[in-house]
Amino acid sequence: MIGISGCGDDHSSPDIEAAAVRAQMAWDSAQQQYEEVQDNERRLIRSCLVEKGFEIFPEESVPPKETDDSRPSVSSDPVEAARVGYGYDPRRLPKPDSVADNSAYAKTPDSYKSALTLAKYGPPSEAVSFTTPNGTIVDIPRAGCTGEIREALYGDLKEFLRLSFTAENLVRLDTSSGIKEHPKVLAVVGPWRKCVKEAGYSGIQFPRDMRDKARDLYKGIERSDEEALDAAAASEIKIATVEATCTRSVALDEAVAAARAEGSVKSLAKYEPDLVAWNALVREASAKAQEMLKA
Repeated sequence: MIGISGCGDDHSSPDIEAAAVRAQMAWDSAQQQYEEVQDNERRLIRSCLVEKGFEIFPEESVPPKETDDSRPSVSSDPVEAARVGYGYDPRRLPKPDSVADNSAYAKTPDSYKSALTLAKYGPPSEAVSFTTPNGTIVDIPRAGCTGEIREALYGDLKEFLRLSFTAENLVRLDTSSGIKEHPKVLAVVGPWRKCVKEAGYSGIQFPRDMRDKARDLYKGIERSDEEALDAAAASEIKIATVEATCTRSVALDEAVAAARAEGSVKSLAKYEPDLVAWNALVREASAKAQEMLKA
């Protein structure tokens, strides 16, 4: 969630701060309902597919929420870092589930799977696209049950894609885009690099580099190779502890939080019209979904 607290020293004008507050309220309101709308959307799409004659489906899982990877450290507590590192050890994760391979859907012929995919999403050529400010093109299905249900819920799919991407991605990215260049961060990142280098990690520019170094430790290691995993986990913990210790020693987390708070106010104000429109669209979609489920 995007916060606007702690921004008293960004010298924002009252108009910008008021716009940010309105945008935050609209964003909060939309988020409270959007998860419910998405759940109802999945139910309606499943009903649409059943009406088209499909009876066997793969297990569905709700996509995990994206985490804010711009945080300088997984944990700024050296004690916690010394206990679990970054949590990259695959033994901390659930073992791969082999049940899906024995499911009824897995046993269906490829022709059935292809037909189901086509019915759900339509042909790849039938898509609605949106070009992001950095030139990346994102798209969603226009056809199939997914396109049909979304069009019924949201109306103009191009506008839905633009508003949803803005609310779910652009505001957050815009908030974090200038953090590394913010004066408060620049003032402490030099001492942070020196601290890390003195601990034995040269060539590190930002905390993200430490996480990448720790993640790379596990590449190519089989889950059954306990000895190799133990060694990688020990090295990971050392890296995480050094990062957390240096981060705390120079107050890097505090500098990043201040920079993000200032960026949040400006970003929310910038996207206020879109966030207000997104809130209205989600509210309307929620009411439409309820009516469609009753039908």
